[in-house]
Amino acid sequence: MLPRMSKRDALVRFGVAMESSLLRPFDALVKQRGSTRSEVLRDLARAEVTREAVASGTDAVATVTIVYDHHVRALTETLTNLQHELGDMVRSTMHVHLDRSYCLEVIILQGPSVQLRRFADRVFATRGVKHGGIDMIAAGKSARSGLHVHLHAHEHEPHAPHGPHTHHHEGHAHDHEHPPAAKKRARQPAR
Repeated sequence: MLPRMSKRDALVRFGVAMESSLLRPFDALVKQRGSTRSEVLRDLARAEVTREAVASGTDAVATVTIVYDHHVRALTETLTNLQHELGDMVRSTMHVHLDRSYCLEVIILQGPSVQLRRFADRVFATRGVKHGGIDMIAAGKSARSGLHVHLHAHEHEPHAPHGPHTHHHEGHAHDHEHPPAAKKRARQPAR
């Protein structure tokens, strides 16, 4: 679990020993960021504590990003079914058409990090998914800002994968139409 910081969390001074060959590029990084050694070390410590918390199964927020060939038979349905298995852990999705064959989808998830990682691995292994990545942060109190990570859910009307549909968000709606499916192209994207 991440440490909870209060506005009055005291700073503690301690010494750090580092090889000069590592200190030179570290100082260059500090200068590039316009920061201080202390702040960059705090950022590194927060990142490592968060990474360990996520690895140990804490509640997390994740973005799963995939690029897939929407011409692969039943792939869209398979991806939708995988998301439905997670239920309320799927908080939002964004779908973008990259070209006539390939789509990018970003899936925002919240729940136990182990389950989110398992979901991502299943999605990445699905036939037709060409590229995939996951970025995860621990949910709850943020060690840096003290802000609580909270996402709200909203309902989407069911719709066909490619056709006009409306998304309702916090009292407003927006309509858009997907382009019609095109014939499969022989050329594959660079991997």
